[in-house]
Amino acid sequence: MTEQKIIGKGTWIDKLAFELIEREKQLGRDIDGIIRVESGLGASGIPHIGSLGDAVRAYGVKLALENLGYKSELIAYSDDLDGLRKIPEGLDVKEENLGRRVSAIEDPYGKCHDSYGSHMSSMLLEGLDKLEIKYVHKTAHDTYKKGILKDQIHKILVNSKKIGDEIEKLTGQQKFQNVLPYFPVCKNC
Repeated sequence: MTEQKIIGKGTWIDKLAFELIEREKQLGRDIDGIIRVESGLGASGIPHIGSLGDAVRAYGVKLALENLGYKSELIAYSDDLDGLRKIPEGLDVKEENLGRRVSAIEDPYGKCHDSYGSHMSSMLLEGLDKLEIKYVHKTAHDTYKKGILKDQIHKILVNSKKIGDEIEKLTGQQKFQNVLPYFPVCKNC
């Protein structure tokens, strides 16, 4: 009988963290700095147990990386540029807001937050705080406004045909072979 190597504390999340480190080493990436783990916060609807579970699992990976001796942080990323697809039951939101980015819609609970998206994200962040989960909160709105992804966006647009072909090969979806994954926002919005 062969003896199995126990990674970290022996959980699936420790194994995942170990595999992540091995992959980063193979790719030649720097793992001496901070390794960031991200959990997306859906800012377009009322948080639920599934959205909390996603953040908790991401935090588990962060802790497992630290147990392996690496510095890590959890980024709680609010996609507040997401368009409102449907109005959650019981919320007083005008139908004209359907399709608008949630960072541009008024807070449906009054004026306690800057926007609909900010309020929805805060509800999940409050849950993380109660669980004493440490995170750095970032929003898509601020990320784009500061131009943080400018170089990456340019690279994607320049290589959109190649990316569209790769997406088609991996998923069978052909829409990105002919359509740029780019949705400009007018400067007045």
